[in-house]
Parts: sequence; structure tokens; C-alpha cells
Amino acid sequence: MHKPPFPFIVHAILTFSDLKTMTKRRIKPASVQGSLAVPTSKSLTHRALIIAAFSAHHSGTSAAVWNPLRSDDTTLTLQALRAMGYPITVVEKAGHIEKVEFTGNRIQPAQPVRIDIHHSGTSARLLTAVAAIQTSTDQNYIEIDGSERMRQRPMKELITPLEALGCSLSHNHGFLPIRITRPIDHSNAQLTVRLDVSKSSQFLSALLLIAPLLVYDLRIEITSDIASKSYSDMTIALMAKAGVHVEEFHQNGIVTAYAIKGNQHYQLSEYSVEGDYSSASYPLAAATITGGTITIANLTQDSPQGDRAIVPILERFGAMISWDASGITLRGSETLHGVEWDMNSCPDIVPTVAVVAMFAKERSVFRNIAHLRYKESDRIQAVIENIHRLGGKAFVEGNALVIEPVKTLHGASIPTFDDHRMAMSFALAGLKIDGVEIENPECVAKSYPDFWRDFEVFCV
Repeated sequence: MHKPPFPFIVHAILTFSDLKTMTKRRIKPASVQGSLAVPTSKSLTHRALIIAAFSAHHSGTSAAVWNPLRSDDTTLTLQALRAMGYPITVVEKAGHIEKVEFTGNRIQPAQPVRIDIHHSGTSARLLTAVAAIQTSTDQNYIEIDGSERMRQRPMKELITPLEALGCSLSHNHGFLPIRITRPIDHSNAQLTVRLDVSKSSQFLSALLLIAPLLVYDLRIEITSDIASKSYSDMTIALMAKAGVHVEEFHQNGIVTAYAIKGNQHYQLSEYSVEGDYSSASYPLAAATITGGTITIANLTQDSPQGDRAIVPILERFGAMISWDASGITLRGSETLHGVEWDMNSCPDIVPTVAVVAMFAKERSVFRNIAHLRYKESDRIQAVIENIHRLGGKAFVEGNALVIEPVKTLHGASIPTFDDHRMAMSFALAGLKIDGVEIENPECVAKSYPDFWRDFEVFCV
């Protein structure tokens, strides 16, 4: 597709420069002690904002999301929804967003809407589906584009079913930028689409979110194993809170299809976002490898987040866990054991547990990690390269990441590949290894803007 000039963004969409200040942050060896509240869930914030926007539009009243995460990615989603015409009021308190309130029916933009989603894969996939149900024309289109890395991340798996639903769009050979010029055709009485989710469950979440708003019933047939299924399960759980039911079909214990009734209305009046397990993985892992103690106050023990697996994984390494009224408390161990774990449903914590595994006395094996190649960076390659820089031993064996113990590790400058999880995970290594420097530390703003402040609080 010919990409048009990209000079303006309707409704003051936030733009981001790829030119960050290339600084380094040196990490000093330290112990871990204390307590904190981690940021709220990025994944839940994205989904809650979209569902609240739909709820307010169809009811004509308001819908509020309390304690949403303020980060680069979630800000992009919020601003994109505003650009698409959803009225939004943001209430701040003490420098934090207390709530985001959607205040009535969507207003059709009078001009083309161009949205820069920077590096946010979640925003790209979910918002493309949202755009596909909006009223648009050849002159009044919605275009979604992103960074160079985001233009390399797959979108074809979502484009194909949207086209099957009658959406008219152009794209760059299955990648961004995508321009939606005609919304989904509502003339069908019922439709079935096929979906490949081997690279990301975000394609499934995107279709699930818009399915109830279609005129017809939708059946989504799954043609592959579901990568990161916990995230689509999270989407379904949040839809249920808003009064929308998704039927799941199985064969021999494997999900084969989903069915969603059309002509439904989301009914989410209020929702409070819980603490984020992927963000919590860093202080929890820090205490694990240093033999320290950390308490995190705002995690939900029965959370729908797949990254809650960090708790039993760290227990397997040797950490001791307890829950009480103050939250979750982890006590590290002087001796860490190797771990084997299926990471399909918790991919975002793979870099974290890989760093912990560097300090274990036995090999660790983390299985079902192929979909990590399609993240903000090729996280498999990035993790392996950075472990090697520190003198460690890591390699791929089939569809598994293997980390083996070595006698001596050493400091190094760690490139982050503009990937927030590389920065935060390998900062942990610097608590045990002298001379670790994190390049481009500002990239943590994507999901955990206050990471370095909190890091200094719990590292003493």
C-alpha cells in the first residue's frame, strides 16, 4: 500500500519519537527488602478501556475504569479511542490517573483518523478490530501505523478474518500501516471465520471484543494452538463482567472454536484494574536471587492474569511465598534450583525467569516459547545474547529456552533493543553481578514508568 503523508493526528493523538536519549544506568549489587504496590495491569487496562467505551456508547450514559495503568502503551489506546470519537474524561489525583470515564455516545470524526501506536502490539491488534466496526468512507478512513519494529510484527492473521467479515482495508502485505475504508459488512445473518493464533492470542482477543456488536452471530474456528491463551481467557472473563457470554468448544481437550451471539450490548458501568503480575515479577525475582524479602500489596490471588505463574515458578526455584492481609510476601533462598516450566500462557515473564535461572545450581528449561520472537524484540534471541554477554550459557533446544549454570558471571553493558522487558529483567542481574549497565533505560515507560524509582526503593 502507498502510505500517505502522516503529518497530522486527529484529536491530538500522542506521538512518540523513536529517538530516545541513549543513556545507560549502572546497577549496583544490593539486597532486597521492603514492600510496595506495583502498577496496575497493562493487559486489563487495554481491554477495560475498550469495553467501557463500547458500554458508554450503547447506553448513552457513562462507564468508568478505575486505577488504569498510565504507561506509553495504555496512553496510546486511550488517545486512539478519543480520536475515534469516544468522549473521555480523565480524572487525576496526586499525579496518577484515578479513573477514566467514558461519557456517552461516540461522535463520528469529521476527518480521517490517523493513529500512531508506536511499539504497542496490543494497541495495534485490538484497535484495528475496533476501527473495523466504525463508520468510515474512502474520504473518512481510519489508519493505524507504528514504529519500524511494529511494522515487522504480524497482522495478517487478523486482517484475513476482518476481510472475511466484509471489512474493506488496505495494508502493507499483511503488516502495518493498515487503512480501514469500509467497516464490517452487517448484511450477513451468521458467519464463521478461521483464525491462526499460533503467533499471538491478541488476534483472538480483538475479534472477541467486537463480536457482540455485530448484527449476526459469529463463530471463530481456531486452526492452531493458541499462543498465550491466558490473555484471550482474560478477555473473555472481562467480557463476562460486562454481561457478554462467549461459548468455547473443545475436542480432545483442545479449543477448536468460539461462538458469540450478535446484537449484544456491553454493560460495564465501573471496573477497577488490579495489580500487574508481570510488573510484580521484577521485585519478586529480585528478592529470589538475592535472598531478600519483598511484600507486594495489590496483587489478586485468583487473578485471571497468566503471569501469576511467576509465583509457583519462583517457589520451584526455592523462594518461600505467603499471603495475608498485607498482600503477598516472598522470601528468597541462598540456593536456587533449576526449573522446568511451560511458558505458553505467561510469555511476558520469560525474560524474568531466565535471569533468575542464571543463578540456579541446575539447568532450567522453559518450554513453548516460539511466539516470543514476535514481541517488541525477538525476545528469545535478545535473552540469549544478553545472558552470553554476562558470561552465562543459554540456547534454544527445540521449542525451549535452556539456561545452564556456570561458575562465574561478569558485568557487561546490556542492550535493551528498545524492549522494556529486557531493561527490567536484566537490571535484576546487576543485583548479583557487579558492572551491569542497562542501555536505554527509559524504555521501561512502555509498561512500568516508575520502575527505576521503585527499584531504588526495594534495593537496599
